[in-house]
Amino acid sequence: MRHVTASIAHRDFEGILETVIEQGELFSVATDKGAVIIISQNEWNSMLETNYLYSIPGMVESIVAAKNAPASERLEDIGWDIN
Repeated sequence: MRHVTASIAHRDFEGILETVIEQGELFSVATDKGAVIIISQNEWNSMLETNYLYSIPGMVESIVAAKNAPASERLEDIGWDIN
């Protein structure tokens, strides 16, 4: 995360927005009254989805269990003949 003052952000606002959108980098913009975070829409949507998944009872445990399971248990025969 990059930290800038409001004055710097004001001078290069378009450049900051381009960096946030193109590189996914976060910016903290500080004022005398506090700070704000500039985040891309894609990053924000990802955070909301992650938060939603964490809110489902048992979801985290299910993901961890699947991640730790041997590949033979993770793979499922869906009946497609790809040979």
